Parts: sequence; structure tokens; C-alpha cells
Amino acid sequence: MNASTEEFALGAEEVQQTILILNLSVAQIDLSITEGDHSVNTLIDSFTYMSQHIEEIQASSQNILDLVSDNEAAQSYNALLASHTTELASKMQQAIIAFQFYDKLSQRLEHVSKGLSGLAEIVSHEMRVKNREEWDTFKQTVRKGTTMREEEELFELIFDQHIPTDEAIEIMRSRMLTRMKENKNEATEEEDEIELF
Repeated sequence: MNASTEEFALGAEEVQQTILILNLSVAQIDLSITEGDHSVNTLIDSFTYMSQHIEEIQASSQNILDLVSDNEAAQSYNALLASHTTELASKMQQAIIAFQFYDKLSQRLEHVSKGLSGLAEIVSHEMRVKNREEWDTFKQTVRKGTTMREEEELFELIFDQHIPTDEAIEIMRSRMLTRMKENKNEATEEEDEIELF
């Protein structure tokens, strides 16, 4: 039989190595999420603390100004302090919004980890790996695990529309950039108050 027409099949050794690599990937993702959670939680606590103190500084500055309202120098310093604290508060709000990215990243990595674990489980059993129903059930489990809009859209592009991975990634990057610009414009127009974690 010609090698190009032979059906490709993994041997027991290849399957075992595949499972080990999948399990290593799952472990690396889980450890990364754990480390990231700790770091981000520390940063969020720090920013929350600083934000509270900025409010106190602004209030104290106004109180001082009220006490020496006839002093031009005090008014000038108060205006400068108020300007700096306002700018600092704005930058902190931007940073807090950026931290929300980590929450999405963490969720996505958790979904990838579950998907890899499920894949390793199927591949490790000869009867399951050849069972079409097992693969269909696994695919539906992965689909149900897509809790974010982008994940669902990526799933549809790759599984439903059979678009090559590289192309699907480019499509999603373009969509996500467009949405980020739209969200930024909406936030600028509305100037909503940012809720701290």
C-alpha cells in the first residue's frame, strides 16, 4: 500500500507521549492561572487602597482651602493638587479596566485547560478515541464551556465554518479590535464611574 494512501494512526507509544504533553500543558496553564490570580489580586488591592486615599487627599485639600480661603498661594496649591489627584484617579481607573482583561484571560485559559484534559481522557482510551459519539459529545462539552462571545464565535469559525485556524484568529483579532474601539468610544461619551473590584 502506498504510504500516502495509508491511514495514519498513532501507536501506543505516540498516544502515551501525546497524553503526557496534554497533561503537561494543562498543568502549566493551571499554574499560570494560580500565579496570575495572586499577582492581580495584590495589584487590585493596591489600586483600591490608593483610590480610597486619593479621595481622602482631595477632601483634605478642600478642607484646607476652606480654612485659608483668603490665601492666594493656598488656592493655587489646592488647584494644582486637585489637578494631580484627578489625573492620578483617571490613570488608576484605566489600569483597573486593563485588569479586567486578566479576568477574561483567566477564564479562557481555564476553558482551554478543561478542553485539553477532556482530549487527553478520550485519547487515552482506545475504544473512546475511535467512537464518533465520544467526539461529538466532547465537542458539545467544549462548546457549552464557551462562556464568552469571542470564544463562541471562534468555535463557530473553526468547527462550524471549517475556517483554518490562522484565518479564524485573524478574523477574531479584527472583530475584537473593532469592539474595543467601540467600547472605548462609548466609555468616553458616557464617562461612567468605574467600579472597583
